[in-house]
Amino acid sequence: MDFSIIINTHNQSKYLDECIKTCLNQNYSSYEIIVVDTSKRPSKDKYKNTKKLKYFHIKEKFKKFPVLNQMYQIQYGFFKSKGKYICLLDGDDKFSNLKLNNLSKIFGQTKNKIVQDVPYLFSNTLEKKSKIKFYKDNVFFKKILISWPQIFGTSTISCSREILYKFFKKGKPFCWNYLAIDIKLILFAHTQFDLISLQKKLTMKRIHNTNLDKTFSNLISVSFWKRREMQIEYYFFLKKKNIINLDYLITKIINVIF
Repeated sequence: MDFSIIINTHNQSKYLDECIKTCLNQNYSSYEIIVVDTSKRPSKDKYKNTKKLKYFHIKEKFKKFPVLNQMYQIQYGFFKSKGKYICLLDGDDKFSNLKLNNLSKIFGQTKNKIVQDVPYLFSNTLEKKSKIKFYKDNVFFKKILISWPQIFGTSTISCSREILYKFFKKGKPFCWNYLAIDIKLILFAHTQFDLISLQKKLTMKRIHNTNLDKTFSNLISVSFWKRREMQIEYYFFLKKKNIINLDYLITKIINVIF
């Protein structure tokens, strides 16, 4: 088995059919789809387990921290998976039918075992490519502010089984309550491995009012700066040293004010 697509979903039944369909339409043969659902009204009677698709309904484990529930779903799916490579996918997003084909070529040609692609954002009324923040590659920006790469979301991340295993074992992902798995896994990869960012249209990220990340996206909110501080602390934990820069100082000061 080459690939395991792990779909985490929670109360996304109106999007899940479309999500699964894009996985079943892959222009590739050696893969499986694992759906892990924590919805209050699960779809377990709708999806029958087949050779290609496995559906699991589990209870939420972390009532106060949705991002940790997402992490738990992915970990659960990982333990049920058999693929050499893991593709993560939120239950409201979609894959291009060429995604696994492209990833197979990349993983076969390079030592890099973790990839994130630049997604297209879509809704009922629009479709556009995510903005690439080229300034994050600037040497001075990395020194003065932050040195980690741009993070495009859970559904854009694919990696080897070994990396995800090490992440759950050594990255302590359940100890940081406000950080979603995309932030933690990309930071973990950034400090441990070489990360490839692809600019091909392989992932479509749905934009709507219930996106999990919207809670932390408002720059003037307390939750934004709390998560920012936790992200910096997690980065220090992975690097095994504190890096005092402008980003660190600003974040600390704002959290004291709040």
